[in-house]
Amino acid sequence: MVSTRLLDRGESDPALPDSVDVAIIGAGIIGISAAYALAKAGTSVAVLEKGVVAGEQSSRNWGWCRLFNRDEREIPLMQHSLEVWGRLSEEIGADTGFRRNGLLYVTKDPAQMAAWQAWLDMAAPYQVPMRAIGGDEARQRTPGNAQAWVGGIVSPRDGRAEPAMAAPAIARAARAHGATIHQGCAVRGLDTTGGRVSGVMTEKGRIEAGTVILSGG
Repeated sequence: MVSTRLLDRGESDPALPDSVDVAIIGAGIIGISAAYALAKAGTSVAVLEKGVVAGEQSSRNWGWCRLFNRDEREIPLMQHSLEVWGRLSEEIGADTGFRRNGLLYVTKDPAQMAAWQAWLDMAAPYQVPMRAIGGDEARQRTPGNAQAWVGGIVSPRDGRAEPAMAAPAIARAARAHGATIHQGCAVRGLDTTGGRVSGVMTEKGRIEAGTVILSGG
């Protein structure tokens, strides 16, 4: 269920810096998380957002933080991601809404169940903490539901963060480490020098930057 919690806009920095190491376009969960990691490592960062922090897709989703059914190439990254989510609220001193309460998948389609089992078989070398269940257990785990489940998957280490809380909380942590965040400041284009990015042109002026991360949705 999508949360109806009001979005915490957080604060903006009033003045653009003249220059930063990295300019980030977009203040959703990707851009804000990148800003936090870079600022914590001592890199100077400015985040440019045409609207507000998490004002688009990052506050309009179910907030799932899941490992199950990912492309195999994503599995190590998602394992690391879940470790980060598990400690992030304590690390930044603010609640991101992350709860590792597990995910349950059930199906009436034998072909779907076979595909899920094939995924489990593929992921076995990664020691993923999940298992297949039969129809009886699927019905026991969905009380009040009369569907004829043939089986399902229990993924106890997956969870979800609260979309309206996570990015704003991480944004405050990024600012605490020196990042600047500029809401209501659209980027109009990239500035280049000698064929390389040298800055961004925003509706409020230019920022010199040798690296630009595009994380707008």
